[in-house]
Amino acid sequence: MIRNAMAMLRSGRLLGLHLIGNALILVAASLWLLLPEAHTWQLIIAVVCALAILFLALWLHTSTLEYAADPAPENFRTAFRPSLLRMLWLFLGIAILFVLMWYVDRLTDHQYQIAGYFYSKMPPSLRPKDGASVYYQRLGILISIVFWFLLPSLLLPVIAARVIGARVRAGLNTLVRWRYWLAMIVTVCVGVWLTSFLLGWKPGKSLSAQEGSLIFRMALGYVLATVAWLTTAGLLGYFVRSNNNVAGDPVPQPAK
Repeated sequence: MIRNAMAMLRSGRLLGLHLIGNALILVAASLWLLLPEAHTWQLIIAVVCALAILFLALWLHTSTLEYAADPAPENFRTAFRPSLLRMLWLFLGIAILFVLMWYVDRLTDHQYQIAGYFYSKMPPSLRPKDGASVYYQRLGILISIVFWFLLPSLLLPVIAARVIGARVRAGLNTLVRWRYWLAMIVTVCVGVWLTSFLLGWKPGKSLSAQEGSLIFRMALGYVLATVAWLTTAGLLGYFVRSNNNVAGDPVPQPAK
């Protein structure tokens, strides 16, 4: 498991492709929001640009998951050949994941009401001395865990299985492997919560020191998030491949 994850990070081509490619996709998506749509031809250009950005994002991450199934240097070119079917599987899986995360995120709009409800239903002897704010904070932590850890951990193995051409059962069997959950805790802590802590940290007193610190922290956070994702992809590739092989169905490899 560790070897498979580390093989993803040792690939300089893969790491460089993600550091540069994801940055370009983010910049392109930001610039796309500035495109005018007053005329029909402008709208057509905006749609074409949106499809191009979506294609590049799906190609990059679909190919990464394919490569993670067998991260040997000689498989790099083969894995990064575009496959529309597997890109479609990734699109459908991520769309479902985003919809579920959106519903969970909506709970934050009613966080005060939910916290107040639980506080009012608790016996007086069990109510916190600090009032409903304690429930509000705990509910926020619970929502964050479900949003960033539980939902992705449940769906990503199934998505990865379909992307690399394995059975759905191979993805579901991953969910009963305790090492998978332990590894996901580490990657989420590094990629999400450590990154959030760095971005929220405000060292320095002068404006120039804070600006320099912000640039450094954003760059470091971006690198940490990239490393966390590549490690996660390596874990998914290892568990899906091993579970599929146990079932007697080797992971299909694209023709070289």
